[in-house]
This record gives sequence, C-alpha cells and structure tokens, in this order.
Amino acid sequence: MPSQAIKPTSLGMTGIRNNDTWTDGLPICKLSGVGMSANQMYREDGTPCSEHEYEDRSIHFCLDQQNSTYLYGVFDGHDGARAAYFASQRMPAELSFEQLTGKTSEEEVKEVFREAFLAVENAFLESVDPKIAERTQLLDKIPDGMSQFEVAQKFPETVSRLQVLDQEIRGGTTAVVALMHGGVLYVGNLGDSRALLCKKDRSGVLKVRQLTADHTTSSHDEIQRLAALNLPASKIKGAKFGNHELTRCIGNYFVKGGYKEFDILSLATSEPVIAEPHITCLPIDESCSFLLLMSDGLYKSYQDSTGSEQVNKEIAQMVVEQFVEQPTLTSVAQTVVDKVVRLHHDNYLTKRSNVTFRDDISLIIRNFNFQLRGALTPGATSPRPPPRPLPRPQPQPKEYLSSSSSSEDMTLREDCDVLSGLPDARLLPGGRGHRLDCLDGVINSGDLHTTDTNTTSTESSYLQNPSLTQFSLDEDGRILPYVNFDLYYQAVDDAREAGLITDSQIHMYK
Repeated sequence: MPSQAIKPTSLGMTGIRNNDTWTDGLPICKLSGVGMSANQMYREDGTPCSEHEYEDRSIHFCLDQQNSTYLYGVFDGHDGARAAYFASQRMPAELSFEQLTGKTSEEEVKEVFREAFLAVENAFLESVDPKIAERTQLLDKIPDGMSQFEVAQKFPETVSRLQVLDQEIRGGTTAVVALMHGGVLYVGNLGDSRALLCKKDRSGVLKVRQLTADHTTSSHDEIQRLAALNLPASKIKGAKFGNHELTRCIGNYFVKGGYKEFDILSLATSEPVIAEPHITCLPIDESCSFLLLMSDGLYKSYQDSTGSEQVNKEIAQMVVEQFVEQPTLTSVAQTVVDKVVRLHHDNYLTKRSNVTFRDDISLIIRNFNFQLRGALTPGATSPRPPPRPLPRPQPQPKEYLSSSSSSEDMTLREDCDVLSGLPDARLLPGGRGHRLDCLDGVINSGDLHTTDTNTTSTESSYLQNPSLTQFSLDEDGRILPYVNFDLYYQAVDDAREAGLITDSQIHMYK
C-alpha cells in the first residue's frame, strides 16, 4: 500500500539506530501532530537532567491515501530504546504490504492487526536469539556454587560481557497503535500507553473515552489472568518485574522465555508476560473529534503534579484549549507536553510531593473534524480568525447578576445543568456549548466494541468554547442569535428596583 514499492530490507533490526530507515519513504500523515519531551531527573537545586537516553518512539504515517489507511503508534521503551525503535520500524512493515488487501470485515482486519503485534514480538525475540545463545554459553563456563564476588574476581571479562548481553536482552517496549482502514478505527495496545478518543454524542456533548486497557500489576483483570497461571494475587498486585510493572509488552525476554529466573514469576505454569494485544474498534464518523495516543510519561507526570483522579478528562481539556490557541497540530501537542513538563518541575520546586523524576513523554494527536485556529474554511484563502468575544459587563452583586465568561473561556464545570449561570436549554444552537464527559477505563457502549468487558464510571462537565465551531447564519449571511439575554435583563431590572444601580448606570448595561 505505500506510494512506492518500498521493501523493509534494511529495517535496522540488528541495531538501535539506522540513519536511513525504510519508513523514511512513507508519507507522514498531515492530519496529525506529535509532541515529546525527554525524561528528567531533578538535582537538589531543581536543575533537570536526563537519567537515560530518550526511549520513546512514535509513528504517524499515511499508508494508503486513496483508501484512507493511516497508521499511528507510540512505543515506550524500557531498559533501552532498542525494542521501541524495532517496533516503530517493524509495525508499519506488518501492515503495509498487502496484508490488508481484500480484508473488508472488521473481524478480518482485527485479525490482521492482532497478527501484526505478534509478528513484531516474534521478530524482536528472534533478533536477540544469538545474544541469548551467547549468554547461555558464557554461563555454562562458570562453575556452579561460586558466589558473585568470586565470579567477578576470576572471570571479569565474562562478567563484563554478560552485563552487556543482559542489557540488550532485557529491553522491551509498550505499544499503543491506531489503524484507520475502511472507515473504521482499530486501536491495539500492550502495556500502559493509552489511546483517548474525544467524540460527540447525539446531543453534541463532547466525551473523552479511553480505548485501551492498562496492562500492569495494578490491573484487576491482569491480576486475575496471572492468578490463573498459579501466581498468588497477593504477591503480584503492584509488584515490579525488574524495573517495570508491565504484564504485557513487546520484548523483555527475561520475563518471558526466561521467567523462571524471576523468583516472583518462577511458579507460573506458562509465560506470564505476553504480547497478546487488547484491541478495540469503532466506526469513524462525524461525531469523532480527535484521537490522542500517549506514553504513560504524560498522564503519570500530570497525575504526580496535580493529584488528579481524572487525568484523561483534564489532559483532553488541555488539548481542547490549545486547539483554540495554536495554529498547527504539532504545536497543540507540543504545548500540552510542555505544560505538563512545567507542572511537574514546578511541583518539585515547591516540594508539594517527593517526586524527583519523570519519564519520557510522547503525545500524538490525530484530528478528525475539531476546529483548529489555523484551519481553513471551504473557499477561504487564509486562516479564519476566531470570532470576537462578546462584550462583558462589569461585575455586579452575585445575588442579582449571573456570572458570564467570554467565548475564549475554557473552564470545565462539574455542574451538568448550568453554563455561566444560564439553563442548559439556552446553550448555543448546534452544539456550540460543549460538555466534556470522561469515562476513565475501557469503554463499552452500543457503538464501541472491545475485546474486554469493564465497568466504568462517568463524570460530566461543560466545555465553554463557542469559538470552536462556526456560527449559524441566516439567509442574509448574518449570524443568528445564540444567547438569550432575558435572565440578564431581568437581573438588571431587579437590581434597579432594589436600588443597587441607578437609571444612568443601566444605560451602560443595556
């Protein structure tokens, strides 16, 4: 499906980097933007520095524009960047060369998508097979019963080489991948990287939905799966397998083929850490606003900084705010990342919590039809400026005048019935008053099909942003009325009768 007959003959699979990779020939999706930031460890004086190399990788390709096939992915590597780099190169290869040709049903595409994850996993483990064999041979040369100190003294070169091999074999990565094909969105994930979809319901209410499942030792479903393999739930819950809590990932041989070497996993009846993806699919229609793919560094850094229990909703809210402020999707994504980075750093400087490190951050935004400040309207030759905010009167006593906000105010309100003091029925026509609902966790609704079943809760709030959509026009091209001022005028009259304002002041407000 690529525009050129590119073959993955030099995928760079045997090394971490290759300056000329085959994916350089794939066209970038111009309907997406990427933001990123390297990990930071804070010195005592607050100066940030990197603890390790940047281990995240991301992709956002147009595989076949004619058939509207797009591929996006975030890969959060651990114990090195090798696995993340490998996956970012191999995943497009598993979906670009006629694998999807002739696949018309959702089940057929889902199976191709699933097999792509497993193919990447198998290919990566095959790439480290020679290192595993070399490691086994070196271990056989060390006599049994020797302490680690004795081994280091008598076999220093062997120990040094084993350390290098262990590092290369240990590496792994999460994966959250979104495939758009045939008008359907397919999202698959391994690990704790997330995909969030912002979508309007039939009432024009904007909702954010998590399409992925977190595969960690804190997940109830994953604990139950591991318990079925003879691993005690009490010991598994919240446990770490080396340097991470992932129960599904690509790579990381030691918790897969070598899991018997891990005391906490050694009793398992089969490999406990797997690469079987969680897959969700749903149709792409006019209700879809935008999609977010992110590494855990984004939402965990935000959560560390704010203590929020609704990180999905609040990160989506930050994105919506930047749609109004920024001219490009890349600047939207990068600004959101930068805001979270600054929040995390400020949190350390003010000593609100004892957090001294944050991980790499990656964020991909794929826009469907959400209004971007720099977007062109049909027939326009330059970006359409946002509508001018309505004039706002001077503050008056709260018991008489409803609070109001300009069209640029983006505050989320927890009150589902009132926006700026006006009843819900007085919201702007055509859904111009947006409400953002958050479903934290994996979502299951009538039009959303997932491979897992989970129960989630809903939190609702309004998103005040009249400038995000075009105003409706009458037959003469004039903007239709979209705010009812009856309550406002009534409040002014009440204030006059109560003697709180004079007739001369009323002229200022009427």
